[in-house]
This record gives sequence, structure tokens and C-alpha cells, in this order.
Amino acid sequence: MTTEQQVRSLTVSPARCEELLTQLVRIRSVVGEDTTAHLWVSSRLRELGFAVEHYAVEGRRAPLVLGTLAGDGDGPGVLFDAHYDTVYARAEDWSRDPWGGQVQDGILYGRGAVDSKGSHVAMLAGIEALVASGEPRKGPIYFMSDSDGEDGFRGATLMADLGVIERTGTVFSAEATSNRGIEIAYPGISTWKLTAVGRTAHPTEPEKGINAVTKMASLVQAVDGGRLETPRGTSQWFEPRVTIQGVRTPPGGGWTIPGRCDAILSVMTPAGATLTEVRDAIDAFLRMLEREDGEVRFEFKVLPMGAGRLWLRPGEVDRDHPGVKALEAAVKDVTGRPGEVRKFNGGWVDAVELMRPDERGFGTPAAITFGPGDFEHAHSVDEHIALADVAAAAEVFARATQALLS
Repeated sequence: MTTEQQVRSLTVSPARCEELLTQLVRIRSVVGEDTTAHLWVSSRLRELGFAVEHYAVEGRRAPLVLGTLAGDGDGPGVLFDAHYDTVYARAEDWSRDPWGGQVQDGILYGRGAVDSKGSHVAMLAGIEALVASGEPRKGPIYFMSDSDGEDGFRGATLMADLGVIERTGTVFSAEATSNRGIEIAYPGISTWKLTAVGRTAHPTEPEKGINAVTKMASLVQAVDGGRLETPRGTSQWFEPRVTIQGVRTPPGGGWTIPGRCDAILSVMTPAGATLTEVRDAIDAFLRMLEREDGEVRFEFKVLPMGAGRLWLRPGEVDRDHPGVKALEAAVKDVTGRPGEVRKFNGGWVDAVELMRPDERGFGTPAAITFGPGDFEHAHSVDEHIALADVAAAAEVFARATQALLS
């Protein structure tokens, strides 16, 4: 087969993407609810020759779907990381049925069209084109479709136990990047409960108490003033970020000077830093405030993220990894403009869970985020995506995967 014939065989039509995406959007799959979306995904994968397995996900009614398509050799494979769950939609807020999959002027409307069923379908359509081409593949293709990509990322933790990451060189994660962003750096995220401990007293004798709310106010001001310095790590993409997300007093205090006050602290940590370093930085900050104040005491603890994790670990991919290079070339060939290698701005993706740092600190297998759609439309009212962009993303995935597995 000539190069021109190979390129032509990997072309994906918007009509095919419309067919698949309409079907998937019309299957309501709000995270935590019952759904049949996993059965639809399983059927599509089996049609492509995948062996399909289902794995229960902690706290979820629907399972993770894992498809495996063996290659012709023992080279590193490609894992497609998608999720079929969506956030909720209030039908009365929309101008269209959130689960109607309505198409108008080449635009498909529906919950999950951008996050992340559009990317999910682009991956499936790209694999379909690749399989139909008949080209040999020196490594396997895996397809993971999760049921809690919107709130817990529990399913991805199963991939290590199943031995998938040992056979995988590149992970393509399905999130909207407008078919341009090639996102390779992810911050760590941890959440902490800080408690100011004062002394309860009657409001008529406030001098006998230590008002924990007042002490917490000083802590909030110190955080806002940049006095809490968390570890900088080694990333060229991220700066540390600290955010106070809430302040509250425990219920049932009555008419008293409050003796305890809690704050919830979110910390975003660049790659190269550890949770222990974050903990030590918070501890040093609180002890400093105690010394300056002279009467308050501060306690703190990390709030687990679920699935046995204390935090969402940071991760970063080598800019020169073959997966990045293959995606860059495919984006240029399909869209006519260069891709933009950059950091991930959406918080975190579950593919980061699969990476382990090498001797240089870069993650392997390489988790790379790419997909069609405008990220600003994710979770929005009247969420929508251009079908031509879904088809273009499918062709990008097909070409990049072919380059990696040929």
C-alpha cells in the first residue's frame, strides 16, 4: 500500500462520527447513576475485534470497560483512556434535550458532547479506521472507558494491577483540547483540613476565651499574602498554588466564643515534589503562625481522595517522547497547523495515575491529553461540539497510533 493509500484509508467522515456520537450522547450516563453506556462501548469494541472485560469500580454502579486488541509483535502498545460518564444536566436550563443528541449545521448538542464523549467517539472512530486499513501493528491497543472520570478517577488504578501499563508506551487521554493542545504536564492535587484551636467562653466574657474564628482569619490572610510556600518541584510548566476553599465552625456550638474553626485548603503541586514535602511545608507554616500569635494552636490533616489515595499525584511527560512527536506530526498533517505542547489546564486526568517517574523524573507510560471540542463548553448549558472536529481528531488518533505501532 502506498503512503497516499495509507493516508486515505485513515480518513474518518463526520457522518460516521455523527452516527456514533448521537448514539452515545443519547445514552444518559451521569456519574453515579445506572446506565447502559458501558454496554454500548463494549459492543463497539467487540465489533473491532477487541477482547472486552468489565471491572467493578468502587462506589459506582457501572463498571470500567477494558478492551484489548493484540498486536503482531511485542513492541510497546497504545492505551486509549476515555470515560463515558458525564456531569448532571438540568433539562429546564437547556434549549435542547441534554440527552437528545440533536445535530444542527454540523454541530451536535448534548451533555457530554465535549466532556468527554466527543473525544471518546474520536478514539473509537480512529481505531476503526486503523483496523480497517489492515496495516500490521507491532504492539497492542488497549481501550479503557471509565465510569467515574468526572469525580473519583478510581478505575484507572486497576490498570496497574492488570499489567496493562507494563505493555504500554503511550496513553492518549480523552479531553477537549480544540484539536490543538498536546497536553503533557499535570499538577498534583491534595486537600487539607486545617483547624484553629482556641478556647470557648461565654460571649459576655470574651476576654476569657480565644476566638478560633479570629485566629483562622489571620491564617487566611497569611495564605492570601503568600506566606505558605509549598514545594516548587522540578516542573517547567507549573507554579505551586494554594487556595482556601472554605471556612466553618463545627455545628452545635451555641451562643459561645468559638473554640474551634476549620478551613479547607487545596494545594496544587508541580511534578518533582512529594506529598511529604507538602505536609512538611504546611506544618512549618502553622508552627510559624503559632509562634507569632502566642496563644492559638493549629492542627491539620490530609483529606484522602478515594481509591486508597491520599492525593492525586503530579506527572509530566518528556517533550521528546515518541508519543508526543507522533501526535505533533499527526496534528500538523490533519489540521494543517502545528499542535501546541503545553500543560493540562483542566485539573487532572486519570491517566496520570498510570505513570511512574523514570530516572529523569518523566512519567512512563506517557500520558498525553488530546481531543476535539472547546474546553470552555465542557459542563455548560447547551454543551456542543463540531462533528468535523470529532472526525479530524479521529484521524489524528489513527495516524499517531499507526506511527507508534508500525
